[in-house]
Amino acid sequence: MDDMDFRLKKFLSLDEEEKRDIEEVVNLCSPNLTNVPFGERLSVACDFCDREQDVLRLWSSEICDSPPNYGFDVTIYVMYLLILIIAITGNSIVVYVVGSSIKMRTVTNYFIANLAVGDLCMAIFCLPFSFLSTLILKYWPFGSHLCVTVNYLQAVSVFVSAFTLVAISLDRYLAIIYPLRPRMTRFQAKVIISGVWAFSLLTTLPIVIYSKLMMPGVNFYRYFGREVCTEDWSSNPSSGAAYSVALMVLQYFLPLAVLVFTYSRIAAVVWGKTHLGETPARANRVARSKKKTIKMMVTVVLVYTLCWLPFNTLMVIRGILDIDNWPHMLYVWAFFHWLAMSHTCYNPLILFWMNTKFRLGFYCVAHKLPCFRSLVDGFVSKLHESESLRVNTSNTPDGSCSPQVDTSLKDDNVFFKGHKTSQKNKSLPPYNYKRSSKAFGETNQ
Repeated sequence: MDDMDFRLKKFLSLDEEEKRDIEEVVNLCSPNLTNVPFGERLSVACDFCDREQDVLRLWSSEICDSPPNYGFDVTIYVMYLLILIIAITGNSIVVYVVGSSIKMRTVTNYFIANLAVGDLCMAIFCLPFSFLSTLILKYWPFGSHLCVTVNYLQAVSVFVSAFTLVAISLDRYLAIIYPLRPRMTRFQAKVIISGVWAFSLLTTLPIVIYSKLMMPGVNFYRYFGREVCTEDWSSNPSSGAAYSVALMVLQYFLPLAVLVFTYSRIAAVVWGKTHLGETPARANRVARSKKKTIKMMVTVVLVYTLCWLPFNTLMVIRGILDIDNWPHMLYVWAFFHWLAMSHTCYNPLILFWMNTKFRLGFYCVAHKLPCFRSLVDGFVSKLHESESLRVNTSNTPDGSCSPQVDTSLKDDNVFFKGHKTSQKNKSLPPYNYKRSSKAFGETNQ
């Protein structure tokens, strides 16, 4: 039921005296619309009449309220709360796993950690504010400073995610297409990450300038002092449209073109390359490991593409056509916005699913929580039986996680054994893995 039908239904439920009062106000507010159906005239009076006292009479009688949609509200709360919890928990664990283990501080993992930091910024500083103000309250209650900050950080976070994915693809491209060239160092990776953040912060600066609180020309906002947080390009609309197109090209289409090119070339080389001078067993292990890495990163790229394409397309259409008054626009916007925001929680799930080292890192973090220790022990052992793995996560006296891992050649990703901590040597960190004879870390997932 739309606003007009809901308001007309409420009007018809009033007693005769109240109906006469409402009709008087509607006639005063719409004297030139006598041939228009009463329900439409009532909505015009509620939303656009400039007779303040008369409009306040309508609103005080609750005749101008919008229809409640409890199913939609509950669904939206659950969906956004779910991705908020997963995003903050998962990305925090990714950053912790990379930062707490020397073995995990590789070039690719630095980029993955940077992805997690960008997603954390989005989840913490942007997602709750945009969700509450747009879908629940329908106005911005958080002040002008947070309006600018949230809009800015959201744009920065999207740029950081896109160009970090580009950096990862270029690193993989150079390593596989030109294997004899020197590999990127961790220092160079840090410089590139700094450059990604600097580029993102500078490119999105116009959003800081043009983001502000505005009062739409609807009575709900005008007479009750409600404002919305938006970008105001009214002084230069052509520049606003050009900047929106430029942002979409830089943030979406350009990175997507680079990712498609690099991973297409990588796939052609990895799947068709012969390994001269290597034993067949070692060549197969290296090839399988590289394929797993490429599959994981392609999955990350596909998820990014599918999450952001609908919302970006909707924003472009809104900039060209006036579709905000379409009856189902709220539901379309809510779903596309949720899909874009849900991207913040997928990368940790992909890492857990497709990367053994990160998966063990997640296990160790969970194992430090007493309520999850027995669950982790049982789950890990069952999970790896089919992979010819034997994993024992011992519950040491100091409560640390010290996995003992044995593996067969069926799994090319785990070539190490963990140290067991004891009362005599409590200083060993949970992630103090040593290289085995099968070269732990040789395959950089």
